[in-house]
Amino acid sequence: MNHTILYKRDGFYAGFPVLTHLPDGRLTVGIPVAPFHDHYAVADWVVLLSEDEGATWAQTDDPTLPDNWPGTSPREKYDRFAAVMPDGTYLCAGTVGWRAYPAEQQGDAEAQGLTVRPHPHDKDAILVGSNQLFVQRSIDRGNTWERQEWTAPGLDHMTAFPRSAWLADGTILIPVYGADADGQWRTYIWRSADGGETWRWLTMGAYATGVNGNETSLLEVSPGRVLAHTRTEGSYLLEAWSDDGGRTWSQPLRTPIWGYPPHLLKLRDGRILCSFGYRRDPMGVRAVLSHDGGVTWDMDNVIVLRGDGGTPSEFRSNVHGGGADVGYPISTQLSDGGILTAYYITLADGVTHSVATRWEV
Repeated sequence: MNHTILYKRDGFYAGFPVLTHLPDGRLTVGIPVAPFHDHYAVADWVVLLSEDEGATWAQTDDPTLPDNWPGTSPREKYDRFAAVMPDGTYLCAGTVGWRAYPAEQQGDAEAQGLTVRPHPHDKDAILVGSNQLFVQRSIDRGNTWERQEWTAPGLDHMTAFPRSAWLADGTILIPVYGADADGQWRTYIWRSADGGETWRWLTMGAYATGVNGNETSLLEVSPGRVLAHTRTEGSYLLEAWSDDGGRTWSQPLRTPIWGYPPHLLKLRDGRILCSFGYRRDPMGVRAVLSHDGGVTWDMDNVIVLRGDGGTPSEFRSNVHGGGADVGYPISTQLSDGGILTAYYITLADGVTHSVATRWEV
């Protein structure tokens, strides 16, 4: 395995890289970067581009790249689906997510039923969760944008997760998780069947009592048949299936995979790869294969990409479980059949940074 540092900077927290494989073969990675522990992705957004399948990377502000399209906050850029449609339209969609506001606006935010949390770096600011979905489109290569927003009642905040599925028939499925007033997590699908012209807000099904699912990865394993893997607080991934292109979903069942959150990838030979963070000793990043379309997983041959991630982040040393700050992998298959997996990790120096590992499967 060959490990390459994507972004590392003393005094900064650079986690949650979003790896995108563009249709022309180029790779991009978007990384939220902050001088504090930023699980809310409210600080800077750094975009890297590779034109040699991950051998080298360079920072870029190219406005034609989906990672650089505008948004209302860095968080919105992190969470959304963003791609060029077959007709050339630039489309991005997802949730508005967390935003920083002046602290004096806390009363107004709470009056709207929104979740308010302290800002981790600015005593004069607060973080406000949003219960809004958005769709943003450009028909002139990003020179101008049209935007719509919708409010999801009954949720005090919700977040899209950058593990969407773009089905063979053009249907777009964006996984979203949200919390209600009782603090219960539920999973949803933001779905378009017409290239982003119209959208439907769908539930992924009524979870069993006591089961809270949140971050979800989606994958079309065969035409119209979609597999979902969902993170839970119990740490075993849940699976759910849709046989109608994401309109309806089965009830969740527990997989044998312990770790979170997941990313699903269909390899060119038909096998399914699940990459996931592993927050047990030895902490790191792992992957496992399915040889039957996601029905069963080869747990006797789990692949360990990293097992050296147990050092607490310099910004999380006083937080319970701070040493577990590792993971969020996204994988893609390269032209020679190899795999590139992007994730974040904290090593012995305590600096949380984003990495890509090139490996064979």
